[in-house]
Amino acid sequence: MSLDLMLSAVLWAAFATIIAQLTGIALMWWLGLPPKKLVHEIEDVQNPAVGACFFIISLTASIFIGLLASDGFSPDPTTGESLLWIIFGLAVSTVFTWIVFTIAHNMMGRQPGENVYRYIKRELIAEQNVSLAFFLGGLSVAPFIAVALQII
Repeated sequence: MSLDLMLSAVLWAAFATIIAQLTGIALMWWLGLPPKKLVHEIEDVQNPAVGACFFIISLTASIFIGLLASDGFSPDPTTGESLLWIIFGLAVSTVFTWIVFTIAHNMMGRQPGENVYRYIKRELIAEQNVSLAFFLGGLSVAPFIAVALQII
């Protein structure tokens, strides 16, 4: 596992994640929900159809872009290399997911002094916001798919 391969995987995964999210936002905008209205539908209306649509668009775009950006399957890595790539991939995907969750948190209707964790916990558990659950799923699926397709 060389530094060049790791850097390439991170950059392509970042590219695929960003493009997948922008595609999801652009298609939602095309459907009549620009970012401010998208936030309103997710936060206030809690429309599960909007969250599910964003999730599906993000999932599809991340698979499409991830496959196109991938170098294809690497034949028979050693067990040690596979383990390192899995650990590396999980770490990178988790960081990307935390970044997009933080961006979403800054755009959404958080309460004063509420951090990302408390915001997500309140919305998902206390308010049972299905729309936000799908939206966050759409945000988190893209980094994991993009990274997985880069390290295969």
